[in-house]
Amino acid sequence: MHRVRPLSEKEIKAGDDMVVQFPGNGQVLVDAIPGGPGGGQKPRLFSYNVVFEPAATQEDVLQFSGMKRLIEMAVEGFRCTCFCYGQTGSGKTHTLTGPPGLFGIKAVPYSDNHGLVFRSFVYLFQLLQEHTSRTFVLKASFLEIYNEKVIDLLNPGTCRKPLAVRWSKKARGFFVENLFTVDCEELDDLMAVLEEGMRNRSVGRHNMNDYSSRSHTILSVHITSEEPSENGVFISRFGKINFVDLAGSEMTKKTQSEGKTLEEANNINKSLMVLGYCIASLSDPKRKGSHIPYRDSKLTKLLADSLAGNGVTLMIACISPARSNIFETINTLRYAARAKKIRTKPVVLMDPREALIISLKREVASLQSENEYLRSALNVYSSSSSGDASERIIAQTPPHVDLEELAKLEGPQLAELVRLYMKENEALRKDNGDLFLSRDLLQRDHEIVCRENERLLKKLEEVNSSPLIPARPAFSADILSGDQESSSTNIWTNPIPDTDNKTAVNSSKQIPESVQKELDKRQIGARNTANLKGIRKPSSNDDKIHAPKIAQVKNTNAKDKSKES
Repeated sequence: MHRVRPLSEKEIKAGDDMVVQFPGNGQVLVDAIPGGPGGGQKPRLFSYNVVFEPAATQEDVLQFSGMKRLIEMAVEGFRCTCFCYGQTGSGKTHTLTGPPGLFGIKAVPYSDNHGLVFRSFVYLFQLLQEHTSRTFVLKASFLEIYNEKVIDLLNPGTCRKPLAVRWSKKARGFFVENLFTVDCEELDDLMAVLEEGMRNRSVGRHNMNDYSSRSHTILSVHITSEEPSENGVFISRFGKINFVDLAGSEMTKKTQSEGKTLEEANNINKSLMVLGYCIASLSDPKRKGSHIPYRDSKLTKLLADSLAGNGVTLMIACISPARSNIFETINTLRYAARAKKIRTKPVVLMDPREALIISLKREVASLQSENEYLRSALNVYSSSSSGDASERIIAQTPPHVDLEELAKLEGPQLAELVRLYMKENEALRKDNGDLFLSRDLLQRDHEIVCRENERLLKKLEEVNSSPLIPARPAFSADILSGDQESSSTNIWTNPIPDTDNKTAVNSSKQIPESVQKELDKRQIGARNTANLKGIRKPSSNDDKIHAPKIAQVKNTNAKDKSKES
């Protein structure tokens, strides 16, 4: 959403004109920047869901911004957030809470200038009164982030002690430790929270704004609802709505900030820059799944759930129409355009136990409907399959009837034909059921046999790889072909065991009878018997052929001596 404030008296006196136009259909047209880096370019067009022109009232913002829908979703158990962004003096605080005079010593009970927060509270209690079947509990908190320190605006104390922001493993999010919350039973309680927080927040003055917000503020309203369901079970939902008033981005050359105000401006710009990085990362589809720097500032920690969590967020981009602020206006519009691309997945927050009860109830209802369907199908089957058992197993095949003959049949004949086809259909259904059952049994037996085969093959490999059984020599192709003059392999292999030596291990060691019986029973390797029989065993002649080669590999000097002799 986008809102443009009117020109201020100071801007009118300075001779500033408006650089923003409104073509309609949620579009904003910004004039080209004369000179500078953007000189010579065409006017820039931006599109948003809703655009509020300078003449729009506070009530218009509530009615057409979608804020009512956000409040309704919060009542239903969603996390909702509304935050305003823009340069300093662009009307953010005015949009949310109204002009500063409303929350002075003499607060105005009702005014047309009241902002979005006041009007949202009124609409919230109207909704609560309509839901008479539910019980609601409202709690509110109000904090500010001043110079990267979290201050409780409802219980600031004399020294304004900062609070710690910690991570909750249970809630999977950041929270403010020891933050004071107020139970709000009536509308006046919420209004008192708003007034107290606005009186305690940090406000300063600089060249561009006499009532400049020097901190980011977050007003949170927690909505817990209980609704009775069947069997006396209560369903609890935990909704939440945040109103975030961001401090405005500042250019120190224009604001002429010094000392304390300059330090505040630097911290404000730093946190807004981190927020911009987070929005840019979330809006870029190419950077999906990349690291989002939420932990770089207190503001982004507390807004992490609102930006990319399971809630819904409404952003109101506030801009100045003056030509002197055209650079900040374009930056704000770009900022809002990136934020518009972020997609979240809203989820209703419920008690885990109650959510489990609801899911189990749905599952029970589904199973009950399935049982009813199966019972009805079983009754049809049992009634249609009455009679002799052999007739139920093998149904009589109905006669084949052509279309021409079918048209000539009378009512009783058609009824008999339909009965025969129904009987055959039920018999085929039973046969299919038996076949599916047999198939499942066969598949289970097949899996058992496969697991047993894998176990036996693994055991057989362990037996063959045992050090008690020497390895067979790895013959090269040249040796197998009988070519003794060719060069031998460079890979050393175990020599062929001497069968005459009684102390040598018997290479033809027999497989144990228990293993052999199991192999024969399972018929493992039966298909490979013929192939194994066809392999020629190494003979004594092979030993004579291989012996010189082995001797040649081991001792070439011995070969040279034999040639000389």
